[in-house]
Amino acid sequence: MFSLSPLAAALFRAPADGHPPHPRHGPSRQCIESALAELRFSGRRAVRILDLGCGAGDRLLHAAAFARSLGFVAIEARGTDLSALRIRQARAHAREAKHPSTSIRFDLAEPIAALAAEHDGDADLILLSQPLPYRASPLALALDRVAAGPVLTAR
Repeated sequence: MFSLSPLAAALFRAPADGHPPHPRHGPSRQCIESALAELRFSGRRAVRILDLGCGAGDRLLHAAAFARSLGFVAIEARGTDLSALRIRQARAHAREAKHPSTSIRFDLAEPIAALAAEHDGDADLILLSQPLPYRASPLALALDRVAAGPVLTAR
């Protein structure tokens, strides 16, 4: 049996249910809601959200629903993940949450490839399921090219 260093134990503390936390939890709902509210209250009526590492799509679907509640009239959202199972789950959840003002797409892709398919400055809000990468990394450069607004990351 091995033991974690005090720092590792603090970083990977198991929640009350005894299961370890998922390492790619992404930005909190509060951060997402705050960023969307800022966009809406700046006068925006349409928003494009990109979720890299979306898992089963819960975070992106919540963001789209919250954007609708703020009064956005056109919401375009794209989620990507490396897990085919998670993408299938996300697509099923999206079918259940279908709304006329919202276009949601889920694709099997890694983050850099997903960003390569995007136009410059195309995403108003990017949700990233990992810490912000080193500034000179290929992922950081791709994020800079695509982001027209904030990039929210895992904490």
